Amino acid sequence: MAKLTVFFLFPLWSLWVGWRNRIDLLVAFGSVYAFIMSFTKWLLQKPMVTFIRGDYSFALRMQNFPKTLLLLNKVIEYYGLLFSDKIITNNSTTRDEILKSLGKGRIPDVLVLYNNINPINILHPEDISETKEKYGIPENAKVLVTAGILTPGKNIELLINCLPQIRIENLYLFIVGDSPMETNLHYRNSLQGLARKLGVEEKVIFTGWIEKEELWKIYLASDLFVLPSLNEGMPNAMLEALGSNLPCLGSNIPGMKDILQYDELQFFPLDGKTLVDKIDHFFSNIEVLDRIKKLCQERKKVFTFDWKEEVFNTIKVFAFQKLLKKGL
Repeated sequence: MAKLTVFFLFPLWSLWVGWRNRIDLLVAFGSVYAFIMSFTKWLLQKPMVTFIRGDYSFALRMQNFPKTLLLLNKVIEYYGLLFSDKIITNNSTTRDEILKSLGKGRIPDVLVLYNNINPINILHPEDISETKEKYGIPENAKVLVTAGILTPGKNIELLINCLPQIRIENLYLFIVGDSPMETNLHYRNSLQGLARKLGVEEKVIFTGWIEKEELWKIYLASDLFVLPSLNEGMPNAMLEALGSNLPCLGSNIPGMKDILQYDELQFFPLDGKTLVDKIDHFFSNIEVLDRIKKLCQERKKVFTFDWKEEVFNTIKVFAFQKLLKKGL
């Protein structure tokens, strides 16, 4: 009910705010909101910039929404994109999919602006021992970590299934995060059940939601970050891991490819054997370890920039160009 209220009242509210403040530009976060704001755009005759940060339709499919609602959402997203004057997305594959979905008609300008790595508090080496002791991990243990919202799209079961096959003694896994809604709690419960079934429940640590400071400590105490997702926009958890100087492996899907780029850092999200081999080699082969660390440091540099400044400059230039076209 609340979502329907927003859907019908937001256009009137945005129209009133836009008219009162004499705005020159509309900004929408997501194609659905772009569709809702199209009424305001038409009445005020102002350009609209739309940010696309992920695949909302995929999230609905993973929650088993009815086909009629999926179709309706697809139509709304299409027209939301079509009504936009400029679209800013965070990975190149999404850009290509947007251009393909809009066909050969009126095509808005589509720009890729990556997510960035935010500044991370510097921690101290002694935090490693404290963190391991807190979670019952032996000092000499090797530690994997993954993080994010626990939904089926994260594909965490692949990582848990791999644990018994990895030929590294004393290997632990942090799973940081939790389900966003009660309807997804069954997924977390299924992961815990899988760990028990495989006999690795004592080696798999579910932290739930934690503060950023605690996340940095876990990253510092870990050896390797792994994200086996089936779908991502551009995962901040991966960027935060890179920002913490933590070596990373991720599935070779859109968004993740833009971050990791190199084949050595990627794996097919349904191929557990390849992931097992990559983790084994990471811990047992010093040349592989050094290579992965070097590549991750290289990728970290690409995403170390001021995102807000980039967005501000992009929108400022776009708005100025629109004013010039109007002869103002």
